[in-house]
Amino acid sequence: MAIADRKPSLLGLPDERHDHQRVAVNVLGRYMLEDRREFPCQVVDMSPGGMAVIAPVNGHDGERVIAYVDQFGRLEGTIVRVFGNGFAISFAATARKRDKLTARLARFAKRDTVDAAAERRDD
Repeated sequence: MAIADRKPSLLGLPDERHDHQRVAVNVLGRYMLEDRREFPCQVVDMSPGGMAVIAPVNGHDGERVIAYVDQFGRLEGTIVRVFGNGFAISFAATARKRDKLTARLARFAKRDTVDAAAERRDD
């Protein structure tokens, strides 16, 4: 596929292939960079392998990050891509932690689907 054929993502970047399926989320959290500075963030998509966040301060490629994300808890990883208004993190997690995150993401996605169906239902 040519780069021009790729559709832009929510963050204005071309869609890319990932190891895990991404789930669109809209949850708040906080993250800490290697220099121990802490900032609020908004997670816009997540998979068992990583997440993309909108953030006021970007780290740099390869920098370690610890994030505390509402409904998902503590997540550790490395910045793998920086863009204008945030960055993407690849998680450093055990297989068990990834399995737990997969289950939480599935429940999160199912809940959003159920909530959307309930909103469309006529009274």
